[in-house]
Amino acid sequence: LAPLGAALIASISADTAAAFAEAAAIVSEAEPDLLEVNISCPNVASECGEPFAASAAAAAEVTRRVRAATRIPVIVKLAPNVPSVSAIARAVEEAGADAICAVNTMPGMLIDAEAAAPVLANRTGGISGPALKPIALRCVAEIAQAVRIPVIGTGGVSTGIDCVEMLMAGACCVGVGSAVAVRGADALGLIL
Repeated sequence: LAPLGAALIASISADTAAAFAEAAAIVSEAEPDLLEVNISCPNVASECGEPFAASAAAAAEVTRRVRAATRIPVIVKLAPNVPSVSAIARAVEEAGADAICAVNTMPGMLIDAEAAAPVLANRTGGISGPALKPIALRCVAEIAQAVRIPVIGTGGVSTGIDCVEMLMAGACCVGVGSAVAVRGADALGLIL
């Protein structure tokens, strides 16, 4: 990607704070430009299996451990379905995050009526796309007002207007995922 002028962002996920630090150290050996820490996965070390992103203390602990394990700039990816996304954003900023990605998917369910079965193998899972955009915009706006570090806006961006709205909400840059999954790599050119 370097000859293209594109940054390589490596994304990690783990089931304990210590495992996040270990993953960060290992992935950092590949020298990505940025390291995204996806804290929305279930915390299996906890009795309730709560994602690290659901608690400011847990989110900060993961961020502190990852920050100590790498010199690569750290982006912490937050969840939208929490009581106070701004409080969690402030906690990860104080713990050493260099940027925040807002936001991950929302838990949901899709059913294929013709097949009379859930679309996702686990019945429920992370849902994104256009339905997530209003939630993502709210989160981006709240986080951007709460922290001084950059915010990357993600969630439901499929048009140029969506991109502009994310920037107006306070994002410094915008991530696109579902649109590429649905329309292919050409979606990026259509968004710009």
